[in-house]
Amino acid sequence: MQFLTNCEPWHLKFMRFKKIFIIMKLTTLLMIIGCLQVNAAVFSQTINMTEKNVSLESVISQIEQQSGYNFFSKLELIKAMPKVSVNFKNATLKEVLDQLFDKLPLVYTIIEKNVVINSKPINGLIINSVRKIPTLIIGTVLDEHGEPIAGVNIKVKNTDQHKSTDKDGKFSMLLAEPNAVLQFSHIGYIPQEVSISGLKNPIIVRLKIATSELDQVQILAYGTTTKRLATGSSTTIKAVELMKNPVPNVLQAIQNRVPGVFVQQKSGRPGTPFQISIRGKNSLGGASQPLFIVDGVPYPSGKLPMLGNFPSDELKGGNALDYLDMSMIESIDFLKDADATSIYGSRGAYGVVLITTKKGKAGEPSFNINMNTGITVRGVSPEFLNTEQYLELRREAIANDKATPGPFDKDLNGTWPQDRYTDWVKELSGNRAMVTNANATYSGGNERINFLIGASYNKQKDIQSVKGSNRRGGINFNLNSSSKDNKFYISLSGSYTDNINDMVAYDFGSGYSTNLAPNAPPLYLPDGRLNWETGENAARVFNIINKNNTNNLISNAEIKYIPLKGLTLRTNIGFNLLSSKQLNGTPSTYYNPSVAYTTESTVQFYNNRTLTFEPNVNYVHKLGGKGTLNLTSGATVQNALDYNNTITGNNFLSDDLLYNPSFADKTNVTASYNQSPGRYLGFFGIVNYNWDNKYILNVNGRYDGSTKFGKDNQMGFFGSLGAAWILSEERWFKKLLSPIINFAKIRGSYGTVGGDGINNYLFLNTFTNGTPYQGSVGLKPDALANPSLQWEKNEKAEIALSLEFLKGRIGIEGAYYKNKTSNQLLPQPLSSVTGFTGISVNSPAVLKNWGYELELRSNNVKTRDFSWSSAFNITVPKNVLVSYPKVEVLPNTNWVVGKPITGVKLFRYAGVNPATGNHSFYKGDVISDWLPFFSAGLDDVKDRTEFIDLSPKYYGGFQNTFNYKNFSLTAYITFTSQMGKNMLGYQTFTTQPGTFNNNTSTIMLRRWKKPGDITDVPRAIQGTTAIFQQQNFINSTGAYTRVNYARLNNVNISYTFPTEMLKNLSIKRLSIYLQGQNLLTVSKYGDFDPENMGAGQGPLRVFTGGVNLTF
Repeated sequence: MQFLTNCEPWHLKFMRFKKIFIIMKLTTLLMIIGCLQVNAAVFSQTINMTEKNVSLESVISQIEQQSGYNFFSKLELIKAMPKVSVNFKNATLKEVLDQLFDKLPLVYTIIEKNVVINSKPINGLIINSVRKIPTLIIGTVLDEHGEPIAGVNIKVKNTDQHKSTDKDGKFSMLLAEPNAVLQFSHIGYIPQEVSISGLKNPIIVRLKIATSELDQVQILAYGTTTKRLATGSSTTIKAVELMKNPVPNVLQAIQNRVPGVFVQQKSGRPGTPFQISIRGKNSLGGASQPLFIVDGVPYPSGKLPMLGNFPSDELKGGNALDYLDMSMIESIDFLKDADATSIYGSRGAYGVVLITTKKGKAGEPSFNINMNTGITVRGVSPEFLNTEQYLELRREAIANDKATPGPFDKDLNGTWPQDRYTDWVKELSGNRAMVTNANATYSGGNERINFLIGASYNKQKDIQSVKGSNRRGGINFNLNSSSKDNKFYISLSGSYTDNINDMVAYDFGSGYSTNLAPNAPPLYLPDGRLNWETGENAARVFNIINKNNTNNLISNAEIKYIPLKGLTLRTNIGFNLLSSKQLNGTPSTYYNPSVAYTTESTVQFYNNRTLTFEPNVNYVHKLGGKGTLNLTSGATVQNALDYNNTITGNNFLSDDLLYNPSFADKTNVTASYNQSPGRYLGFFGIVNYNWDNKYILNVNGRYDGSTKFGKDNQMGFFGSLGAAWILSEERWFKKLLSPIINFAKIRGSYGTVGGDGINNYLFLNTFTNGTPYQGSVGLKPDALANPSLQWEKNEKAEIALSLEFLKGRIGIEGAYYKNKTSNQLLPQPLSSVTGFTGISVNSPAVLKNWGYELELRSNNVKTRDFSWSSAFNITVPKNVLVSYPKVEVLPNTNWVVGKPITGVKLFRYAGVNPATGNHSFYKGDVISDWLPFFSAGLDDVKDRTEFIDLSPKYYGGFQNTFNYKNFSLTAYITFTSQMGKNMLGYQTFTTQPGTFNNNTSTIMLRRWKKPGDITDVPRAIQGTTAIFQQQNFINSTGAYTRVNYARLNNVNISYTFPTEMLKNLSIKRLSIYLQGQNLLTVSKYGDFDPENMGAGQGPLRVFTGGVNLTF
């Protein structure tokens, strides 16, 4: 009848809106009638049944279905009864039971909606029966705010009896023992035990939210744990933190939040690559991308092979997480040490990122919609000289070269107006653009079946031009179902995303165009056509045709069966298909019409497909009194395929034909096709032993196979050992320290994983298409085979200490890790006379990464209306090339044994020569300008005596959260210190300050002007000397500087309306919020954004406002 109660208020609430909601009234009336029919059919008080010679168990089951009552008895007692025949017509439950048990040695008792069956007493004794009349407990589970909690697990202590609360938080249980203890637990809440002795129905149980990080659930490879019981190193970021960031890619939201995880955005433009590493660069071969897993499905990592017209290769491509909507994500777990990652074998050699999407939960169906809109604003950009300053610099440069303005110096000789000024950064890079984001979910269910359906939409316009945007839309679902006895469970999840990006694939943040002379001619003529007065026009890139349509499909099925107590059989089946079609063309409007040109168009089809099958079995058994043994064994079968199909045409008759490259003349059409299949097979085992939640031991083992190696080296065994000792559970600790330190744990791990981060088929001789011969396609050798290639060996070790003080008000965790990689997979240079320039080998070179990680959490203030909490983390990473065989040629000239592999060898800079105003350098102990032709010059090998490490020296973040009544404010600050190129170091000899049509930063205002000047900026010159001087400088220590910065990375302000205010509107929850990203940067770095240091456009500033509404 509960369903009827839910229908009635819906109708009554809208009675007063007769004219407006007449259709709703009719619909509601039909729903009520339906409810009455359903309840009449299912829970009728009369029973109809005709059966002959059937089991008593079968008859009772039918009575349960028709009456709605629950029957309780010993199964052996019912099965021992003889078969029966019944014939009931419109009989009441009492009539049915009296007639059914009249000739059977059974009696019954009705308690509420439950029927308890016992044996009939014989001579005052009860034989083979339930010896005690059970106790009925009825209750409701609420949170701290009085809201019901659905899906709470209720277990009778020291028994297997359990149940879950319904959508209204209600439950009822029949308990055999009058003094039974109920254990209530739910994710995100503190577990609670309640003794039923002396309690009167209905009982109310209130669960408190788990504020301690120790009790937060962490996802592992094939199970879950908590930070309290974990033996490995992992960090969890929840959805509530992610959704505070108004960004399209989840990597932007986790920057500097996770110790040991470094994320760098190369450009602020949507769809450009990210660099992510977990605990540094662990391979000399270059493959250090972590493994991404989405709901058990491997997901592409690293750059995608997208087309583009970017001036730098590091800006080309995209990131697969651009096509995974962040609103779908429930949590992200970063696995870092051997204990957490070795179970993934070679796939987890460089760390693992587990992404778990939102799932359906038991509870009353609810509809949530979250919408926000705002603007994106250009980030940090260089501040260039104005026209007056620029012309002064130009005149000075010509005078210093003892020259005079010539006919080609149009900025000075009167050809270009000397009072004209154009801000080329604003003109080309733009200033601001609109961004819109919306997502909606509908979810609900009960303890047996629950669901979630979602949809999302995101649109971000291009700030760089008047046209183009990045649009993404998607749908997702989840369906979970379990049998009545909870022995069988199935979960189905899926998502599909469609992304269209028609922004111009160019980044002015790193292009030459923004440093044009401020009095250079305008980009457009009065009639709107491009102005080709200088022979070049930066705005021509806006005419590039670019459209990238990317689709992403992820699906997952989990099937679980529990045949016996403690034994679980589980299978995960996953599928991911990431496919894209991209058109990139340069029409006639891209070229200067006064010179010969050839139009060109390329269509690329890219496809990445992964199919995974992972069966496993888990067994949990009490062992040794207070010990619990947890065993897991299984296998992984993975089949992957990458293919890239490209068609290029040129010299089209019309620009309209560029949309199909095959419309060019057949002699001008070329095509290429690349396919890279990959197969993976692995077997794994996990042994976990927990003694009294005090001593925990975890052993992982995996036997891996990879098709990247020859048949004799395909398989490898890897494993790890992790252990934890919770000191705070010791009696002596509780006696001496518990008033101050309420939790203390020491954990450590050691293990090995194998790396296979190389291209496919390097163990075979491969060929590629060569010069056609007699009309047939020719083949030529592409790579030399090395059948001896085998796994890299990555040894990982860690020790960590976790402490909580003052009942959880302060928490701290410190870790020291050390990774050593050997048997490195490297390209070995060969003399070109062999026909090849290199061959892949296993080198005995040894690389070591180590570092320190620290996390600090505190609940600073907590009162009834106000709370303030903080979180701080910092990472200090280090790496060094321990050894490298002297007989082998270093494939990278910047590698030095005993130094980090992330550095560069440079000339030693001596500053600006006060006498000449030129850059000066050390050659041995002698300081001079060392200009070629004027001196001995600098030796490109011998004089590179200095070494600068470009990896971060340290990085981290600091978050503060304030709550006052219904208001909430979160501010997150990130900080990083590393070396990088300065503005002068980015200026090559072609963009040397002082040369024609090359503007520069305002740092040139402090340049050297006369003998005796002491400054760090050289004199202005524009001749041949400038070329040699600048070439020496950009390869010296003077071109680099320490980049320290702190950034107000995120601010989130929200207000949640009181529940009482919303009840009359049928709204469960309503909040409004303001969000900002990359709001303020404090740094002495100068003209570029300190994060990407001039690699591309600086990360965008984002300002949005939105509403979150739940019905």
